[in-house]
Amino acid sequence: MVRAYNQCTMTLAKRLEPLGISLLQHEILMNLLRTPGLTQQQLSQRCFSAKSGVSMVMTRFLEAGMVARTKAPKDHRAWNLSLTDSGMALARQAEVLQREVVLAMAEACSEDELALVKTLMDQSSTRLQQMREAL
Repeated sequence: MVRAYNQCTMTLAKRLEPLGISLLQHEILMNLLRTPGLTQQQLSQRCFSAKSGVSMVMTRFLEAGMVARTKAPKDHRAWNLSLTDSGMALARQAEVLQREVVLAMAEACSEDELALVKTLMDQSSTRLQQMREAL
């Protein structure tokens, strides 16, 4: 499992190089593509990254015009973040590369094997969530 995860991560990182984005930048783009209006704190949680790391990426994205921010209506200290047209274009390119990596992984398995992997990963996720909630 760890070997496959590492291979997936390294392969995606290599595929993203021509776009000039890191894995963290990719994660941020994918999260804002799927859920516009997230705050930096929400992005940090979703990307499993320190706020400082997300903050550095957001500064770069804001300066490059890839992300726009508006004051959060419920918390005036926070900003809601969304992709601009250029950010959306980059996110769509990255999404294609991610999909290619995921499809390559899936092609190595039969439908039955994929169903079994899903079942096992769901069970593992449930167990890990239980462990976390018990803390």
